[in-house]
Amino acid sequence: MRVFSVFTAWSAILSCIAVVYAQSGPDPIGTIHEGHVPADLYGSDYPYPWPVKLFKFYNQRQKLTMAFMDIPAKKSHQNNKTAVLLHGGNFCGVTWFDTARHLSAAGYRVILPDDIGFCKSSKPQGYSYNVQQQALNIHSLLNALGIDGVIVIGHSMGGMIAARYGLMYPNNVQQLILVDPLGLEDWVAKGVPYLPIDATYESQVVQNFTTLQAYEEASYFHNATWKPAYDTWVEMLADIYAGNYGSEYAYVMSLVTDALLSQPIIYHLPLLQTRTYLMVGENDITALGKAWSPPDVAAKLGHYNKLGPAAAAMIPNSTFHMFPGLGHAPFLQDPEAFYDVLFAWLD
Repeated sequence: MRVFSVFTAWSAILSCIAVVYAQSGPDPIGTIHEGHVPADLYGSDYPYPWPVKLFKFYNQRQKLTMAFMDIPAKKSHQNNKTAVLLHGGNFCGVTWFDTARHLSAAGYRVILPDDIGFCKSSKPQGYSYNVQQQALNIHSLLNALGIDGVIVIGHSMGGMIAARYGLMYPNNVQQLILVDPLGLEDWVAKGVPYLPIDATYESQVVQNFTTLQAYEEASYFHNATWKPAYDTWVEMLADIYAGNYGSEYAYVMSLVTDALLSQPIIYHLPLLQTRTYLMVGENDITALGKAWSPPDVAAKLGHYNKLGPAAAAMIPNSTFHMFPGLGHAPFLQDPEAFYDVLFAWLD
């Protein structure tokens, strides 16, 4: 108990330091490129429904490019609010397409970034993919666009980044919405053994449509029927693994996995100052490290029907919803149920 208390206190101190540094230190200077963007960008040729723009900036001693879409609000319903939607680790910003379309129709400007390392963005090999850095990258993009207050919506890994964004920039967040975020448990503390980055890379570099679909079907849509509509999101990733940037992407995923395992957000949820909304699927069983953990450890991991309510109870100003019978991606599995809850919260 004493070790846990010390660790929790130290985590809180580190979080406060991160907040002070992020709010007082200069953001990376960047520029927005709105000219021609090739269809195949950093290994991704997946068609995006809106024009792709590029945020070019300097970070960690290298030039980087973050791809994003900027969807304007429908003029007849403009409410002068902006929503930024953060994707999960096995997704891209475009996975939020239908949600973005609904938000735009309801009067919201919508920003859909591809995180650094993912999809149509740069895939640096010598890079720290921690959630603070990704949150800072998003903040730098919004600064370059001249956007101040935002509604932040994050799914899975994007939920971890969104929560960190809320901790780092509480004055810039109007609403924080977390959709089945990772990090609601400390995987390592529960017994997930360390897997070297090189070993993780070896498991990633062989990924293809079949292995990706099997993983998503088992973890993301547990106890549900796989729909052909989900295939497009698997193909989106499988094509990157099979393309010219396949090896780089596999290594990025290894670095990301290593970073996320060491940064669960569960200890920092009580520090959130923003109005926070948490939604999870009752059947979500997603957990980092489960695949290489002993059976007794794996059995402890990823029970969102318990993790969700426990996490919500830790957040000072929160609202919680659990989708009966849904898994890790409720906005894909039952969009109408997802929109009912989302827009009730936004209204």
